[in-house]
Amino acid sequence: MELMNQPFSGQLGDRIIELLGSAEYHTLNIAVAFAKNSGVLRIKDALAQFRAGGGTVNAYVGVDLGGTSYEALTALLLHTDSLNVVHSERDQTFHSKIYQFSGDDNGLLVVGSHNLTGGGLWTNFESSVHIPINGEGTREAEISKEISEYFQKLAGLEASFMPITNQEEIEKLLDEGYVTKEVADRVRRAGAAKKDGSKERLFGNGAPAKLPRLTSIDREAPNEQAAANEQEAPTPTVPAPVEITKVEVEESNQTIWFETREMTGGSRNILDLSKRSLIESGDPTGTSFDLGEAKFMRGGVEFFGLSPTDTDQVANITINFEGQDYFGNTILYPDGNNANGTWRLQIKGENSSGQKITDAFRDEGEAHYLVRKVVTFTKVTDDYFYLSVFPESDLEEFKEASNILARNGSSRNARFLGLL
Repeated sequence: MELMNQPFSGQLGDRIIELLGSAEYHTLNIAVAFAKNSGVLRIKDALAQFRAGGGTVNAYVGVDLGGTSYEALTALLLHTDSLNVVHSERDQTFHSKIYQFSGDDNGLLVVGSHNLTGGGLWTNFESSVHIPINGEGTREAEISKEISEYFQKLAGLEASFMPITNQEEIEKLLDEGYVTKEVADRVRRAGAAKKDGSKERLFGNGAPAKLPRLTSIDREAPNEQAAANEQEAPTPTVPAPVEITKVEVEESNQTIWFETREMTGGSRNILDLSKRSLIESGDPTGTSFDLGEAKFMRGGVEFFGLSPTDTDQVANITINFEGQDYFGNTILYPDGNNANGTWRLQIKGENSSGQKITDAFRDEGEAHYLVRKVVTFTKVTDDYFYLSVFPESDLEEFKEASNILARNGSSRNARFLGLL
């Protein structure tokens, strides 16, 4: 038996990824109160590999207190064998945190305080007991039986237990307010915090704890070369990709948003990223956006880890949209006839099944889905971001909630961007 006190004696997210890679187990049952993309996207590759090897993953997730997001359920639907939501309409919170690994000969039961979030699995102060189950002790057999009975009782809750079998059921939870989109919730909370005003800080910053940084190799797509070759608009003349030193963004989960207006490209899928930005409000001093000028900061391309002034750089990023990863979205600074003096993000990637992200946009019911919207990118790792899309009517809320509000260019006519 082991007691883990995160982050001092380990991080549960790293342990779960390690256990999923072990050949000892064939089933993982997860019961958590809260699930967020920050946790799910960091273990989804390990879940996929576990299932590809014949493993089964079952998830039981609560939707109380705004702790579970639309994005997390969407990703879990794709990466579990069964996904279930537990909720009582009374004042009764589903608050379990259990991770049960089962194998033919061995098992491991983790019971503690860790939710399926970035904080719960890596950065929060959390504690859990890790109980090996090898069938040798009477008490171990009793615990294993009790856990199995617990999951059976959850499934027997009838109207308080909802199996999620398709995306439409998650959409209904979103429409009825049981879950929210993560960026929308962040905007709401940031706006409320600004209205509350500043308060004196009485505590420090806690203990050091970092989220894991994955490499692009972990998410290499079978169709990556085909995706890189696909162009939605006339191809500008660009230099060959070169090895670059990426500029780190301060926070792993930092989110940037852009006002899109009309967009460019044949599918209206090309987003301009400024070299430098005119500051409307906020202070970038001390951040990677600091340009050392009173009215300007480094442009929106900075968020994606490229130096705005090093225009020889070319980078390909992975974008997660509606739970799917799309590979080969290219950031470049064009020259020749197609140059307009700014960086461009070509949102043109394909998923591992060969579906284009532009087709996924069309599935949303609009010919040019990104036109006149607010699009947000939340950083998961250095070259991996999840994309959310909001109506243009939400623009004022995004502006109000932003820590830094700027223009996606050097003039007051440029579109807005903001950092949350």
